[in-house]
Amino acid sequence: MNDEPRAHRPLMAALRSIWRWFKPNFYRCHLAYFVVTILITSVVFHASNTSGSRNDGGQKIRYIDSLFLTASAMTTTGLNTVDLNVPTTYQQSILFVLMILGDLSTVSASVVFVRRYLFRKRIGDQVATSRHAQKLVANIDEELAARQSHVPRRPRNPGNVPAPDQRICGLVVPWETNLWRKTTSALSSWTANAGRQPEEHHYLSFRPKLDSRGRFRQLNEAEYAELGGVEYRALQLLCWLLPLHTAFWIVLLMVILVPYASIYQPVAEVLRDSQAGNLSPAWWAVFIATSSYTNCGLTPLVASMIPFQSNWLILIVTGAGVIAGNTFYPIFLRCYLWILSKVVPKEAEFHHSIAFLLHHPRRCYLWLFDGRTTWVLAATQLGLIATEWLLFEILNINQTAVDAWPLGTRIMDGLYQCLGTRSSGLYVLTISSLAPAMKVIYMVVMYFSVYPLLISLRTTNIYEERSVGLDAEQLEADDAAKNKKKRQDPKKGRLRGLHIRNQLAYDLWWIALAWILICIVEEPRLNSDAPGFTIFAIMFETVSAYGNVGLSLGVPGKTTSLCGDFHTLSKLILIPVMLRGRHRILPLAIDRSIILPGQSLLAELDHHYIDGLQDERNVERRIREAERGAQAESSDVSQPCQDPDT
Repeated sequence: MNDEPRAHRPLMAALRSIWRWFKPNFYRCHLAYFVVTILITSVVFHASNTSGSRNDGGQKIRYIDSLFLTASAMTTTGLNTVDLNVPTTYQQSILFVLMILGDLSTVSASVVFVRRYLFRKRIGDQVATSRHAQKLVANIDEELAARQSHVPRRPRNPGNVPAPDQRICGLVVPWETNLWRKTTSALSSWTANAGRQPEEHHYLSFRPKLDSRGRFRQLNEAEYAELGGVEYRALQLLCWLLPLHTAFWIVLLMVILVPYASIYQPVAEVLRDSQAGNLSPAWWAVFIATSSYTNCGLTPLVASMIPFQSNWLILIVTGAGVIAGNTFYPIFLRCYLWILSKVVPKEAEFHHSIAFLLHHPRRCYLWLFDGRTTWVLAATQLGLIATEWLLFEILNINQTAVDAWPLGTRIMDGLYQCLGTRSSGLYVLTISSLAPAMKVIYMVVMYFSVYPLLISLRTTNIYEERSVGLDAEQLEADDAAKNKKKRQDPKKGRLRGLHIRNQLAYDLWWIALAWILICIVEEPRLNSDAPGFTIFAIMFETVSAYGNVGLSLGVPGKTTSLCGDFHTLSKLILIPVMLRGRHRILPLAIDRSIILPGQSLLAELDHHYIDGLQDERNVERRIREAERGAQAESSDVSQPCQDPDT
């Protein structure tokens, strides 16, 4: 009986050593999530093609193309080795789901849910292990029970008496006002904590659940909210705001495009008759709405947006989705919070959560920045778009494809092309028909398109132990030195320059290596001057894959990307390039920031045990003062923060 466990000891030791070597953190778990999802869905995608009849008159999608398409959709790149009218509707639906699963807003929102889980876990551990925390809970519970015995359970006018918490899907909804109740009757459960004054907010006002032996068992959602304090409630708010932002924009685009594409005959006829397969206008509208928001660029219509060069409604709607889903995503989030801060009563507990997010944005979410950084980001994005738009209009003078457009169409299409080049990969004009200088500019823009977001993220990483970590543990000492230097040096431009140089060193070698390897593999085509195969075209394709943009110079006479004619090995090289590009701005760790309010006080009291009731009451008073929530209204932190109106 004892020999069997011994036989497994070497295996278990090997597994433990592999686990220690792997050192799982958020970055590696995120990468594993992408890789596993791509591998599984590629098998399903390929099996759904080979198990039934062949598509498009006998054309069969190879597994390498199935793998490439699923990787392209998951990383929201948009390069396609096969025209998307070839896969079945079921296969297209797989790509549709992958675009959402790999979207920036969807994946980054998972960070908030993970941090919320870590908060809950830390709260449970604190109450379960701290003797004084349990005694403090008992004292507060007696006080709350005495107070509740003299008040109605559901008062008509709550005033300063908190009403019982209500929840939707387990999430506490922290405020309720008459205005909110009138304008959002569908969300009538937002009633929990609106009327509570900060002076009467208790940090630990709950009755703990004990088992038959008196041991701590479980906390409900309201108790988690009070124990976690204002930061935990801010995370609760983000758990609502982020999914609502994504759902709102995707649904809005669908609501506009689906009836328009189905009813408006010029659009419906183009979709049904311009390619084989009798494409459904409604399905195209659903797919393009999601593709534009996720900035993937894949579309069932092989001509992308070229048939709609003069259709301003489609261009404006999909362009708005591109902006809301990527380019201006952090700006939209801060605008939402700023508007809420002006609408919600300042005495409401919910206002403290909003103020906390405005004054301490990076404590809660990776893509929330302070007011000054948000203004700089908005100005930078608008400046880059305007510059690229101006260059498009100037450099394409005397280009036949552009000169044929009317003036209004030329202006609108030039702007739309700029938005597509920066992130989405949607286009109204084939890239190969543009001026040579414009192709070079597009390649540069595809690489640097993420830099405004990236540098904003790097330069706001000033919180040390309580920030959303961006660097590995071995770099923490260097980060502290850089942060100290930044505080001493008023010229923050030097720090931005340092981040840019570091990012260039991180990126360029990977792009150069992939470019060289693909040139080696494709040497026969390069030497034979095969149509579309040039060294610059391969470089353009590589940068597009790394930047997760999806633009391509293509091959004459075909509507697929240039990589559609690549050798299998070249396609395999591009897949990790897309993955690497998708992960270059992600955090490596997110759990460093989980520090509970009052945790140090309780730990000190547990370490130096004091029986005096007065000492425990002093600790309780200090915890309550720290977590009433009113401190969130102040922006006096190491990172200056401004509201958009300041």
